Amino acid sequence: MSANHDIESLQREESLERDAAVMPPLMRFGAVVVLLQCAAIFVYIGTLIVAQFEGGDTVIESQSAAANYVNLGTAIFLGVIFGFITWVSVETLRGRPRGQGAIMLIEAILFGVAIYMFRGGAPWLGAATMLTSVLVLITILHPDTRRFAEARYAVARGRR
Repeated sequence: MSANHDIESLQREESLERDAAVMPPLMRFGAVVVLLQCAAIFVYIGTLIVAQFEGGDTVIESQSAAANYVNLGTAIFLGVIFGFITWVSVETLRGRPRGQGAIMLIEAILFGVAIYMFRGGAPWLGAATMLTSVLVLITILHPDTRRFAEARYAVARGRR
């Protein structure tokens, strides 16, 4: 009985290592789509910074001096968030995926943002945002991607 158990355990371990060795192409595709989203956000960050230093009027009604720095604050916030998301995507393309939960969260948020884009009169931008968001969510939730992530986790946990 012990010999059969050892053989099964060895086969399971080999299967896990095989699953963990090859990143699914769909996962790489998702990382590229996320990088395109990040590029769009970085362009937007640039416009926020330019608007901040050109001295344009803000639409926020406030007596506080801080209202004059909304563009800069938003640019910094988006830079931190999407800087991390960019790093996660680059690491995924390098074959070292990590932080997939962060990408999933951002994509869920972007899906909601896309709905507001439709309502706000930007249907083409909303459609592009929604399409890319759905594509990335599909790549993250695809069975091959999940199997790859689970195998990597199991192999890493077994080496400790």
